[in-house]
Amino acid sequence: MKINHNVTAQIANVNLKKDERRVSSSLEKLSSGYKITKAADDSAGLAISNKMRNQIRALNQASRNSEDGQSIVQTADGALNEVAAILQRIRELTVQNANDTYTVDDRAASQNEIDQLLDEIDRISSTTEFNGKGLLDGSSARLITSSVDGIQALKTSLEVPSGDYMFSIDTAPQPAVAEDVEFTIPGILYINNTVIEFSSEDTEETASDKILDLCNKMDIDVEFSGTSCTLTTKAAGDNQHITIKHASGEPEQLFMGSDAQITLGDGFSENAKITANGSHVTIRDTSGFEMLIEIPAETPEGSPEGQEVTLKVYDAGYMGIQIGANENQMLHMNFDEVSCNTLSLRDFNGQRLINVCSNHSAEMAISSIDVAIERVSATRSELGAYQNRLEDTTSSLDVAAYNMTNSMSRIIDTDMADEMTQYTQLNVLTQAATTMLSQANSKPQEIMNLLQGM
Repeated sequence: MKINHNVTAQIANVNLKKDERRVSSSLEKLSSGYKITKAADDSAGLAISNKMRNQIRALNQASRNSEDGQSIVQTADGALNEVAAILQRIRELTVQNANDTYTVDDRAASQNEIDQLLDEIDRISSTTEFNGKGLLDGSSARLITSSVDGIQALKTSLEVPSGDYMFSIDTAPQPAVAEDVEFTIPGILYINNTVIEFSSEDTEETASDKILDLCNKMDIDVEFSGTSCTLTTKAAGDNQHITIKHASGEPEQLFMGSDAQITLGDGFSENAKITANGSHVTIRDTSGFEMLIEIPAETPEGSPEGQEVTLKVYDAGYMGIQIGANENQMLHMNFDEVSCNTLSLRDFNGQRLINVCSNHSAEMAISSIDVAIERVSATRSELGAYQNRLEDTTSSLDVAAYNMTNSMSRIIDTDMADEMTQYTQLNVLTQAATTMLSQANSKPQEIMNLLQGM
């Protein structure tokens, strides 16, 4: 029997400390709900759970990004819906004025409405934005640079690979020109099937004013030289016509403009097809390749004819939506410019290409409006595809976040029933260890009893 070292009490104390640590750990798990509260609990599980937690938070943010993308698409589509409605009204007016029951003044009134509607299309294009970022003004479209000032690509689909695209300009777009058109006083003159009557009371000045007034309504420039004049359409292209007739029954003279013509070079395939409409040239190829190029009649360097042009297309400029939790998980959305210029309703100088002040120009305007409506519909169709994909993306991300959260829960969440069972067991052991420690500490008292009996 010893009194200096109570080994039995020390053993009981060691076990009591172990039980208290285990009880403390169990209380942490029960109170926090996590079975991994520190790295010592499960170092591998902690590392895995931390990576899962990062991924879950990133997935949730990617889901919110996707929802923001849907809002962007809906904003752009809502604006394009109004543009489509405006184009329908313009087409209605062009069909109305293609009828010969209307006078030039009647058609001029309709032209004023069309001009206002064209201004509204440009206003929608320039002001439609999301969080200050333009959507229809071309600022969210692919970046393209040109080697020649004044010549540019107005639209390039995402299917066009990045790189250099070269072409040469054979002819620039030309307006329709009627030279040396004579008018007599008294007499009559038909310009685009619209009659101008000159009475004997007219002077050369008043006759010129009548011609000038009619040509201004028809977007035709006039240059006078005595009793003759030269008429030139303000716009260029094959659909620009001037018809001249001096008397009823006489043959009609037709003067036409011409479209721009180009020859494709490096970067384009042999299957590429070219479609020209005035200063706008559209190049289409397989797999959704489409490029809209604008070639003006004059550039800052003079006539573009004979020039070699290089367009550089970049993988940049369009809008990217981070739709994944990791790097390079992006959805690229290309918002093409939708303005009167890109819809071929106005040229690069703002000159209108839609005129209903004559029967012929109103008829030609119908096909131009149809092309514009088709382009808007194609753009809306592309936006609809983006929105459908983003909706599916949001659902997919939400499911992935749920499944990963469930997996992480199995690693770090406390099974309360099991932990409560262990806690109860540990609590009993602690009480038992405390009792045994008390018993062990009473053993030296027996030695005192022995010493007292001496």
